[in-house]
Amino acid sequence: MSFKERPSAKVGGLNFFRGIVFSLKDKLTFVNIDQNYLKYLHEYCPEVYYRPIGYDNKPYLGILVEDKGNEYVIPLSSAKEKHKYWNNVETDRFLIYEISNKKPLSKNAVYKEISAGTIEQIFSVIDLKKMLPIKEGLYTRVDLTTNPEDSVETRNYKNLMNKEFAFCIKILPLIIQKANKLYYKQISTGKIAKFCCDFKLLEEKSGEYDTES
Repeated sequence: MSFKERPSAKVGGLNFFRGIVFSLKDKLTFVNIDQNYLKYLHEYCPEVYYRPIGYDNKPYLGILVEDKGNEYVIPLSSAKEKHKYWNNVETDRFLIYEISNKKPLSKNAVYKEISAGTIEQIFSVIDLKKMLPIKEGLYTRVDLTTNPEDSVETRNYKNLMNKEFAFCIKILPLIIQKANKLYYKQISTGKIAKFCCDFKLLEEKSGEYDTES
């Protein structure tokens, strides 16, 4: 799946988006990233998701290919209480959620009431600001298939990821469109938004990273 060149458009009153940067490589997939690679990037850009202790290793969404051949992935971040007060869609993020009848939930569940008896349960956040370049050999594709041998915990986690994956499939064109705008604006202006990864720096450091180390 790819997106063709489109004319410039006004975004927030600024006429800066002149072309398509990213396209999807093969099929959409979830991947896990090599932690040593994340640590390496984090040392140069602290906005990269990395915690040496107690890190919630959520999968990354990918793989996007930009016009110079760099491959990118977008992290998913676990739902937190603060996300209840966020809009479902912003310029640099999406909430992944499910609308359902109010029911008994786990104590860690994050949700907001929409109407009497109806809730929006938030599973995770697609955080475009934290997308980063990746190379072959530094990621593994996540197996979303449930197996009879899976533990209850593993089965529940795979069920959650399958819900997240199905949600991402539905909004994939919009994800790529917003990734394009965010990336192009930073690269073309040289201005790095607050809490956003430095894409140019990360591409440079990714290119220097030894995948055999």
